[in-house]
Amino acid sequence: MKFLIRLFECIFKWKVEISNEQELADSQVIIAQSFGLQEYDDPGKSNMVLAKIVKDLHNQFQLPLVLQWEIADCLPEIFKKNVIREHREKGRYLDTFETVDQSRNICKQNYWDKAIVVAHPDHIWRVAETAKKMGFITRIADTKIVPYNSLSVQSWTRSRIKFLIREIPARIFYLLHGWI
Repeated sequence: MKFLIRLFECIFKWKVEISNEQELADSQVIIAQSFGLQEYDDPGKSNMVLAKIVKDLHNQFQLPLVLQWEIADCLPEIFKKNVIREHREKGRYLDTFETVDQSRNICKQNYWDKAIVVAHPDHIWRVAETAKKMGFITRIADTKIVPYNSLSVQSWTRSRIKFLIREIPARIFYLLHGWI
């Protein structure tokens, strides 16, 4: 029965409950995943808005950051020690699981387990569920203002319909592998 409930969530759960101010303040780290990329390593508007959310959270709570590089590159004024740039296996795509796993390794070294998760609103459920499965106590940032980027080189991040067509099978894949 639990599997069927999770399968139902993979298909139909698109809104996540945003954490309250107290939960955010009680966090130890901010982890953020990028969403798409434009040509010539331009982070694109989705990542620029995600970076603004990260910056606002960082300024408000003074928490350390673990960021995917597209977001980190949008924040030159903030010192960043923990930037995830590539998959640990050369040539492989830096996907959600790999990014959360690298984030977990960084956080374990620093004894951080209460993490504010920042990701595109249609991506955040899978990011947060993967993080929970890896032992994080997750707090969810309000990212509802993050747009899609029609100029993204990743076609599935250009529009909601394209993303949903890819995201539902990705969620089911994660469920079948025990990653969510």
